[in-house]
Amino acid sequence: EILRLAYEPAYDPLPKPNGQLGLKLDTAIDRSALDLKEIQDGFLERLKQIRSEEISRGVTTIGPHRDDLRFIINKADVSDYGSRGQIRTTLLALKLAEVEWMRERTGEYPVILLDEVMAELDTHRRADLLKYVSQEHQVLFTTTDLSLFAQEFSEGAEIWDVKGGVVAPRR
Repeated sequence: EILRLAYEPAYDPLPKPNGQLGLKLDTAIDRSALDLKEIQDGFLERLKQIRSEEISRGVTTIGPHRDDLRFIINKADVSDYGSRGQIRTTLLALKLAEVEWMRERTGEYPVILLDEVMAELDTHRRADLLKYVSQEHQVLFTTTDLSLFAQEFSEGAEIWDVKGGVVAPRR
């Protein structure tokens, strides 16, 4: 629920995919009771119920590693019905929500690492992302194509090149 609250506003810096955005957590544990103690008790009870089955199978069948976080646009699962651009934008929005969540708890922005993200976004989404990260964020981008970045952004950035395993500042 905390992530849902942070996630939806974080989507704002990026163009919305014509529709309502949401998150759904698919889990084997009933979380309709929002009281943490009740969720913990329910999880423990479920573990006790399936303990012998898990031991005989040699695997764990419930827990956070088995949960699925689903991204929903207009009541449709993005992984099933979204375009590649919608999927990329949705995942990026989740990362930005995590950034805001961490800032609210620590008072500082974390370092954001984005690997080849510009190649996966259209021109408008690239511009929106650069505007967003230009505010107070510390960002490390990796790219094989610097032309995907706005010239104004590149001129204000510290650029490093990696060649033959050597990392050096661009001159």
